[in-house]
Amino acid sequence: MEKQIIGRDAGLPHAPAVAWRDLVFVSGQVGFAPGTREFAPDIESQTRQALNNVLDLLAASGCEAGGVLQMTVHMTDMIGEFGAMNAVFREFFPDRPPSRTTVGISHLGRPGLKIEIDAIAARGA
Repeated sequence: MEKQIIGRDAGLPHAPAVAWRDLVFVSGQVGFAPGTREFAPDIESQTRQALNNVLDLLAASGCEAGGVLQMTVHMTDMIGEFGAMNAVFREFFPDRPPSRTTVGISHLGRPGLKIEIDAIAARGA
């Protein structure tokens, strides 16, 4: 079985998501609204949009939110915004949440970006 590329080509040297067998790997998603380079100034809105972007890619691959196995979160202000980010995660994963690693970083390549989230999920889980 060949890997399947999920998502639109944004001219980047990587796929937004890749499906292989029953697994789906979603590249890091930030708080940009789809089709724009606009993002909200607060961590809650950016987290919510990044998670929606992850879930949109998963849906395009035939995977549901319940299939998310593991996520990695990169944050620019873990000390000040960790609680707010966690609160948004609880909205998306109130029961049976995925495993998660959260990493503090100095920047995300564009001023004002606060969070990037990637995921590994299983179809049919």
